[in-house]
Amino acid sequence: MSRLELRAIRKTYGKAERETLKGIDIDINSGEFLILVGPSGCGKSTLMNAIAGLEDISQGAIVIDGTDVTTLEPRDRDIAMVFQSYALYPTMTVRENIAFGLRIRRQPKEEIDQEVQRVAKLLQIEPLLDRKPSQLSGGQQQRVAMGRALARRPKIYLFDEPLSNLDAKLRVEMRTEIKRLHRRLRTTIVYVTHDQIEAMTLADRIAVMKDGELQQLGTPKEVYETPANLFVASFIGSPAMNFIPVTVQKGDRGLHAMVKSDSGETIDLPLPLALSAYENKEIILGVRPEHITQIQAHKEGQPLVARGRLTIEVTEPTGPDVIALVNINGIPVHCRIDPDHPVDPGDVAELMFDMSKTSYFDPATEQRITL
Repeated sequence: MSRLELRAIRKTYGKAERETLKGIDIDINSGEFLILVGPSGCGKSTLMNAIAGLEDISQGAIVIDGTDVTTLEPRDRDIAMVFQSYALYPTMTVRENIAFGLRIRRQPKEEIDQEVQRVAKLLQIEPLLDRKPSQLSGGQQQRVAMGRALARRPKIYLFDEPLSNLDAKLRVEMRTEIKRLHRRLRTTIVYVTHDQIEAMTLADRIAVMKDGELQQLGTPKEVYETPANLFVASFIGSPAMNFIPVTVQKGDRGLHAMVKSDSGETIDLPLPLALSAYENKEIILGVRPEHITQIQAHKEGQPLVARGRLTIEVTEPTGPDVIALVNINGIPVHCRIDPDHPVDPGDVAELMFDMSKTSYFDPATEQRITL
């Protein structure tokens, strides 16, 4: 296990000095599973390649266990990388693919054989050792690619969107395998994905990137429940967080905001007193779909809970719940409905708003309002 430090990493391209990485600072603890997540073009793969030594950086430092490796060649960094494409040698067997890196390092044959067996048992691919890649499924090929990296026992593992070529069922299965593998080995892993569900299920911490900048670094729970800004709030979560612009008002019972359903009915949403600095100003409510639900008796009477009647426009059954679409202030809003108490498009349903779970954002800065 090894500690990885990324210190003020910058990367510029060309004479126009287009900046792809804009001062990335991340300390990755020994044995930590860090996921870099963000939309295409945000710089996450560039940062991964820089860590591996496949791409030079313009400024900053990459430090492994206290040693600056910024200028070292990839082979001298003791890092193993698993790519989106499996990059297996088609003429070699699974056994030969796993052993390849060890043979290049001229390790004794007996040690190579032992290591191949160890890795094959760990990944449950022992019956596949004498097959060629063309005889394997996508999930099996990905296991072999992981096995080749594991056989080296490097300081750090890098995964660059390793599951993106798999179908949905295999992705779920491989996520479980990777998580199980990390728990067994407690190796330091940096993992790139654009799939925020992958990030939430696998990571110890998530680094959310946009346009070459680090937007937020935190545990899955932190980035989901307390997103730093509107971008993080919209990117993490499926369906995404709902954003409703409102004006903070003061009434007899404290602060509140008035919103309207598509039928014109007014809904009075209570707000925390900590928003008093925004009285008579506009803010953006960030409400997760699971916090707009059918009536829940155990929440009745709580100070930051409200009711409202809304017309159901669309329903999307997912199995464990139903995603319902309504309109609030002319904005489409997603809710989570209990499948045991179904609603149909066109129904007027009384829904409950749990405002104690709401995030609040400044519309000018798009940053989270700290309460």
